[in-house]
Amino acid sequence: MAFVLANIELFAAFAVVAALLGLSFSLEGMLGYQPILPGDAVRLMNAGASVLDLRPPAEFAAGHVRGAVNVAPTELAEWAGKQRKTKQRAVLLIAAPRQSVLGPSRLLRAQGFEPVHVLKGGMRGWAEAQLPLAK
Repeated sequence: MAFVLANIELFAAFAVVAALLGLSFSLEGMLGYQPILPGDAVRLMNAGASVLDLRPPAEFAAGHVRGAVNVAPTELAEWAGKQRKTKQRAVLLIAAPRQSVLGPSRLLRAQGFEPVHVLKGGMRGWAEAQLPLAK
């Protein structure tokens, strides 16, 4: 006990870090998706993940991730209904800045897709990582 009292700042910092980690995992569960960096997204795609680009068609046409499918959020349920054989694969969502992915990710999870990831930083993050674009 004397050791703990002598290092109270260290134990307080550990408690804060543990609480933040727990909050992070809880937040991901509540959101229904896991944010993923571009490099990790590439590894996910190489493992066979489906890539859905939720941006408007004009933005998709200007440049997108190779192999991505442009699906409007309003058409996502229809797309999900056609993917019966691939629901066990990961899904990567790409959205425009300030475009909500909460509804699409929850819809996909409700349809049985698991896990659902979201490209952190969207296409800007992809471009900043100097990854190739298809047009």
